[in-house]
Amino acid sequence: MDGPRDRLRLFRHRRNARRSRRRDRGFHGLPEQRGLLSALRGIGLRIGIITTLGPLTNAQGRAILQQAGLSQFLDPDGFISDHDAGVAKPATGIYRFAAQQVGVPIERCLYVGENLIEVIGALTAGMKAVLKPSPPGRELPV
Repeated sequence: MDGPRDRLRLFRHRRNARRSRRRDRGFHGLPEQRGLLSALRGIGLRIGIITTLGPLTNAQGRAILQQAGLSQFLDPDGFISDHDAGVAKPATGIYRFAAQQVGVPIERCLYVGENLIEVIGALTAGMKAVLKPSPPGRELPV
């Protein structure tokens, strides 16, 4: 591995392998997530998701959120995937595309993520962003 392209290819390969393992286990929304999302919607905040689906279709990604009981909290225009944006996280284009899709100035958007590289991508694009605590080792790509 000599150059940035090789490192990016390895990063994407490992990320896709992790996602595949996660898909096999299923995705389940936790009760506290639903409570938080409901409270945020209750005070008028719009909620979206920016996701890199890889081989999954948008319909499959939406179905996962539906099965987890989380899709009800999303803004109607708030499902943003790499397929829609033409680029994947952490490229700044996906964050800018998301802000445009929901019609909110990018500097008024907040990205919450558990991957430091993706948080930096959102910050670089002009969003406010925070790194959410996650299990040890998940804040950086493996």
